[in-house]
Amino acid sequence: MILTEYTFPQIQYIVLSWFSVLLALSGTMIVFREYRKLRAQPLIYLELILIFLIPYNIAHGLLFLVGFQNQSLMIFFFRVQMIFLFIVVFFLVFFIESLRADKPSPLILMMLGLGLGNGLVLSVIPESVHFSLEIGPYLSDLARIIFGVDLICLAFLLSIRISRFIPFVPRVYLKPALLFYFGCLSPILFPLVLVSTKLSLLVLGIEILSVGLGTFIVIIAILIDERVLRVLPFNTYRISVINMNIGLSIFDVLFDAKQSGPDSSILIPHLMTANFQFVQSVIHDTEKIKAIETDNYYFIFEAYKDIVAFVIADKTSMLIKSSLKEFTKNFYEKFGENIDSSEISQYTEAGALLDLYFAFLPSYKIVSIGS
Repeated sequence: MILTEYTFPQIQYIVLSWFSVLLALSGTMIVFREYRKLRAQPLIYLELILIFLIPYNIAHGLLFLVGFQNQSLMIFFFRVQMIFLFIVVFFLVFFIESLRADKPSPLILMMLGLGLGNGLVLSVIPESVHFSLEIGPYLSDLARIIFGVDLICLAFLLSIRISRFIPFVPRVYLKPALLFYFGCLSPILFPLVLVSTKLSLLVLGIEILSVGLGTFIVIIAILIDERVLRVLPFNTYRISVINMNIGLSIFDVLFDAKQSGPDSSILIPHLMTANFQFVQSVIHDTEKIKAIETDNYYFIFEAYKDIVAFVIADKTSMLIKSSLKEFTKNFYEKFGENIDSSEISQYTEAGALLDLYFAFLPSYKIVSIGS
């Protein structure tokens, strides 16, 4: 086939599809670069979102290129793209959950069930896809009803999850953070809205434009301020590093939280004395306990050679655990040679590590505690 054999809407559809592939590839490389630098575990889920967007867009791009004479092949690519869309939905919700919590909520399982259910409908039931010589394959009214139900559940779930982040976003990068969240939502919600309301049949390729635009917005938000990738929707009060050889807190940081935290004058001495042997024998040696829950706070631990670092926060999350792990390792690599020195002031240089691995947290002040 040559380009002149396509109608203008079909050409528009093809161009938007392959443009979206380029955007998804660009986003994948940018996120991979940020992961190499920040080592935040949730970035892996964002990487998966962009990776699965690539075959989603490629399937779109091949739809008209295979030609109307290959009706079965066109329907195949149509079903493939819808299945990849549900995979993207699942990893998007999982990405948001990895920032918010230590374990996925039951709602994640619900989203997985919805995705598999719709994938089954679009792949097995013949009546789920119709075909036209003008627009190619499109969803039947039955499939659109299912999409509509999914849309309501998904919009409700993601709105609740993302709304919890907004109060914790520092004002200095509120705009890129809002851009980032809008970019995450638009590749998912807009195609579902357009497909379920039949608008995608009136303007061919409009659902692809929303995916490409959303991907582009995510890329722009990351380039403006990479800290948008690390926004914790809960209070973090303190980070401390304990030298296990001398039982001394050698690096202690207080954060500006949205609400008051535990009493530091009581907490730190108690942790260094009454709980010192527990921390040393259980956490440092076996490394089986990573967090301790109290009525109001979580103590999140990470041991590396002669030091144990801990974070005090309202909740635990995959993000804060992965950040603490990298921070602890690099703290020891930077100061390990003089870790038993009585000169505490050397650790003020660790502020650079805080800026790197805990850039998502609010402003802080470093407190030195000696014997």
